[in-house]
Parts: sequence; structure tokens; C-alpha cells
Amino acid sequence: MQRQLSALASQPFDVLIVGGGMYGAAMAREAATRGLKTALIEQADFCSGTSANSLKIIHGGLRYLQQADLPRVFESIRERSILLRTAPHLVAPMPCLMPTRGWLMKSRLVMFAGMLANDILSCWRNRHLDPLRHLPNGGTLSRRAILDIVPQLSDTSITGAARWFDGFAYDTERLVVGIVKAAAEAGAEVANYVRLQSLRLEGNRVVGAVAQDRLTGETFDIRAAYVVNAAGPWIGQVLDQFGRALTQPAPHAALGMNLIVRNWPVQTHALALQSPHQSRLYFFVPWRGAVMAGTYYREYTGSADDLRVTEDDIRSYLDALNSCLPGAALTPDDILGIQLGIIPSRKPARPDREPALLRHYKLIHHARSDGIQGLFSICGIKYTTARGVAAQVVGAIARHLNKTIGPSITPHTPLPGGDLPDLAAYQRELAAARPDIPVGQLEHLIALYGTEARDILAQAATLSGPEPLLRAQCLMAIREEMPQTLGDLLYRRLGQATGQPLPPDQLRAAAETMAAERQWSADRLEAEISSAGRVTTYWQAATRPVP
Repeated sequence: MQRQLSALASQPFDVLIVGGGMYGAAMAREAATRGLKTALIEQADFCSGTSANSLKIIHGGLRYLQQADLPRVFESIRERSILLRTAPHLVAPMPCLMPTRGWLMKSRLVMFAGMLANDILSCWRNRHLDPLRHLPNGGTLSRRAILDIVPQLSDTSITGAARWFDGFAYDTERLVVGIVKAAAEAGAEVANYVRLQSLRLEGNRVVGAVAQDRLTGETFDIRAAYVVNAAGPWIGQVLDQFGRALTQPAPHAALGMNLIVRNWPVQTHALALQSPHQSRLYFFVPWRGAVMAGTYYREYTGSADDLRVTEDDIRSYLDALNSCLPGAALTPDDILGIQLGIIPSRKPARPDREPALLRHYKLIHHARSDGIQGLFSICGIKYTTARGVAAQVVGAIARHLNKTIGPSITPHTPLPGGDLPDLAAYQRELAAARPDIPVGQLEHLIALYGTEARDILAQAATLSGPEPLLRAQCLMAIREEMPQTLGDLLYRRLGQATGQPLPPDQLRAAAETMAAERQWSADRLEAEISSAGRVTTYWQAATRPVP
């Protein structure tokens, strides 16, 4: 995909999508593949805001089952299977455990019934999936079995554990970038570092936008019959320009924080553990030798541009995490990285309570709610259901445009790199072709790139000098995936957002490869290395253009 701003300015579009997170990307792909002329702009890098803050679990709706919300249970099961089928390199099964206690709702018997009901409702979940992506049945473990996995629980009152399997996204940033690439391949014009300055109005109808290229400062018009405001925490800023209060998808906000930590004892399963201080669950998800722990929430009332985590936030969160597991002693020194996001909430938080988060996506058609034609605002909350929500929104836009569009093809069309009918055979093929590359490194390449790993290996074979494989990854990303800064390349193309940075020599090799491709000056090269190396949180990590 190429960043061609002249194409954005020179033609009218059926739909302009503002915001390149998971929901904006999904809508761009859905609209373009169904025949709508589509544009997508993102003010920073794709998946650099709230969408970058994720525990990476692709949920099958188990929580909705607890609430007896069967329509959303079936929706989640369907969409999880779609991601396992269309992005098998990026999404894989993850075993999850939650300890059982007592004789009531948290008992082993009740949890067994819940696991059985979940398996019955999702009995078709593995249809058309690669065998390596099948989700086994759930069930329960005995006390002895759970203590073999988590011996630190031996002094607690647990009676066993519930075990189930969900999807797990190896790299959510690459998942979103892949969806944006698919949109571009289907004809969408996409661009990062393009900020919406204002919406164009003719009477009470939105007819496009004035946009600014953040790399040059130049402004230009984008004409569109409909604009979809998918700007996440910046949705309100888009709507504020009308000079009067418009209906907001989510009137309140919360800060959400996940920590990437080391020295957590369990690396084989995701754990749902309860904090006795708060009577709520925290999830601990193994990820590339570390563990993601989430999620901490508190009310947030400031500007999205000013989001910061405080020492009080970190101290309070570590106390809660340590209370979940006897003997856990996480300290600030164990934190490898911090993921932040602004999460939509339904109402202000009550004193000493967590915010009441939005439970489901919210779509506002401003013609109905505010008398503004040609404008939708969408607020999404889950990776799992973004594709299905996008299909609904695109169908609504087509009806308002009086355009006949085809059925959605995204449920069965692989994402770039995802055309893998036999994942095991592909793994064997690459291993046989490149026995010189460690198995773990090959598995990492396949998980990030799927079938594109073959092209990266071929490119690496043509390169002389140090770090040929890393430089081949960089070249593919720079030429095909639109990174504008070294931070974009490292954290959202090469899968480095783990809190475990590249060694200095590899960091410089990546930076010099990008400098040569982008024709950076020596000063720009050093500034980019310095900027990328200072990242401590992944809230828009290194996405501010370096002069």
C-alpha cells in the first residue's frame, strides 16, 4: 500500500473513514471489498492509539454466556472462528484457566456446567479451520492438576479450575496493519499521519473534510458522500466543531492500562485470578517470554492527547496484581512495558468504584439524532466483533447511498499472509528450506507474516552484510506497509512492542535501512533512534513525526 495524498484529494468517495484503529480499518476493508469508493485517514500511525492497548484475547463470548446474552455469544463465536480462519498466522488457540472455589456460582460443578454449555453452543466453532487452529472442548481440572500448573495457589481455598480455549492474537498491531493492507488491495485510499482539521458542510449535510498532512503541514480537501467518525478517544473532538452538543457514542471515558511484566511464574496458560481487595478478575496472558497483565481502569476526564499514567496508577495496579497470587512480588523493576488506552464508559465512576465501561459497540447516525446528514460516529470495544460491526455499518451506508452492494466476502477471504490451507505443511516447508534459521525464529516469522515470510526469506538471501533477515523484514514493511517513523517500524511492523527492545546493533541496522529507503539525513537518523529508544509506554509509541 502506498501513501498517495493526491489520490485522496483528486476524486470523490462514497465514504471517508476517520481513524485507523481496529474499527476504522475493518470498515475500510469491508467498504472497499463490497464496491464502495473508500478513503481512510489516521492522524498518527495505524493501531497506535487505544487499539494498541489489548490483552490480545479473541473472545468467544464466555462472559456473555454468564449474562445469558445468547445473540452476542453466537456473534462472538462466529467472529472468533472467522479470525482463526482468515488470519491463522496471527490468531491461535490459547488455553485459559480460572480457579474454582466453594459450592455456589464459582464452584467446580457450576463451572463445569458453564464449560459444557459453551461447548454445546459453539459445537461448529472448528468448521473449516486448520487443525492447528481447532479449539478443544473446555472442562474442569482437579485441585491437584491446577496446583501442578500454579503451585503458588496451594495455600488457598481453591477446589480446582475451569479450563477453556479462546483465540489469541500474536500481534494485534500487525493484525490491524494487515486489515488496512487488505483494504488498500481492494481499492481503498489509505494514509497515516493525516489529521482531520474540519468537516465540510453544505447546509446541514457533511460532504467531506479538510485534512492536514502532518508530515508537511499542507492541507487539502477530501470529498465524500458519507463520513464515518471512528476516531476512538478523539470522536468528541471531531464532533465539537459543530458549535453545539451532538450525540456522543460514549459520553464518558476511562483510562485502561495493561502491563507487560517479567518474573510471573506461569507461562503455559492464561490465568484469570481474583483480587480479594477488589473482588474482580485480572488476566495474566503469556506473550513472547513475558506476561501481559490486565486490566486496570480509572475515570479519565482530560484530553486524549494528554493521556499519562501516574506513579499512583502503577503502585495501585501492582498491589492489585500481587494480591491475586500468594507469593507474587511484582515491583516496578519487573515492568517491561506499559500499554495505555482511553476506554469508552457509560457514566461517571462512583467514588471508590471502577468506571462503568461501555458493554457493546455504539453507532450514532447523526441525521437521526442531531439533524446532520452524511455523518456516522462509531465507538467499538472488542477486537473480536469489529469485522461484524463493520459489515453492519457498511450495509447502512450503502442503503443511504441507494447503492446495491454485494454480500460481505470478509468472512472467508484471508488477510495478507493468511492464505494457509495447511499451516503445519508450510512450517515444514520453511524449516526444510532454511535449516540454518532456528525453529523459534522461523515460528516468529510465520506468526507475524504468514505466507509473506517466504518472500522475506527470499529477500534476505539476496542481502549481504550484517542482519540480512532483519533488514529484509524492514524493507518489506517500509515498501509495502507505510511506516513513517522508526517507532512505526519497530512497534507496529516488526512486532517489537514487548518491552524487550532490539539490541543496539540491530536497532541501528533497522534505522539505517529505513534511513536509506526514506533518504533521511544523518541528524534525522540519530533523532529517530533516540526517539524510539525512549519509549516506555505504547500509547502512540514514537508516532510523533521527527523533524
